[in-house]
Amino acid sequence: MTKRAAVINDLSSFGKCSLTAYIAVLSAMGVQPCPMPTAVLSSQTEFEHYYAKDLSDAMPRYIEAWRKNKEHFDSICTGYFANAVQLDHALDFIRSFKTNNCMVLVDPVMGDGGSLYPAFDAATCQKMRLLAKEADVITPNLTELCLLAKADYQALIAKRGVSLLGSVVAVAKKFSEGCGVIVTGIPDGRDICNLVVENKSARVIRRPKIGGRFSGTGDIFSAVVSGCLLKGKTLTESAQIAANFVSACVLDTVKTLHRPMYGVELEKNLNLLWKVK
Repeated sequence: MTKRAAVINDLSSFGKCSLTAYIAVLSAMGVQPCPMPTAVLSSQTEFEHYYAKDLSDAMPRYIEAWRKNKEHFDSICTGYFANAVQLDHALDFIRSFKTNNCMVLVDPVMGDGGSLYPAFDAATCQKMRLLAKEADVITPNLTELCLLAKADYQALIAKRGVSLLGSVVAVAKKFSEGCGVIVTGIPDGRDICNLVVENKSARVIRRPKIGGRFSGTGDIFSAVVSGCLLKGKTLTESAQIAANFVSACVLDTVKTLHRPMYGVELEKNLNLLWKVK
């Protein structure tokens, strides 16, 4: 039977991110994505003009309908939340639908470059910490890891090389008790590193830095990790496959006259995911 993943995230028409990325990736990997949109947007928010509709009121209606239909899921994946109320709804969802056979992956979308996104404040960050505690796997970037662990981002990023990675491992282990952690997008010279921390061990996955920052790469990475875990891959194997896939998408993108806010060449590389067994 085809495995199902409940995906709680926003839906942006342009940007190849969030639900758009998850639906494409999971479908290519043979997993049925079951989306619960937290908001719908004409495009992701880096565009000069966009329309956004908050769907906070719709979320409990989804939960109620799925409960009544006695739906079940093999995984639950969360991404962007527009406000703290939505985080409460997500916690309710996980506590209602998580079973021993259901994996929960939380991508704690809160900020980047050391700064919070506009929708977040200290109270909202605390609710995200509660959500992360419900997860089997979390995929924060460095900023989000520091926010979860209440660590000093500026002091951390001032370090370089082995010192930086060692410090990130120490911070990540605060959250690796009972769950796996993949810290994404850590800069190290000419490389971008993804740090996998699980069962008190750590593994660094390096890939050459290609181009600049592109919309949706974090969502694509997390979606591939989720699909791989559902196929029985280890956390490290899943992170390696995800890093390879994102690199392939970015490499194809920089060969074109691209605009980073529109995302990466996802579609032409989906065939790579069909081959994941």
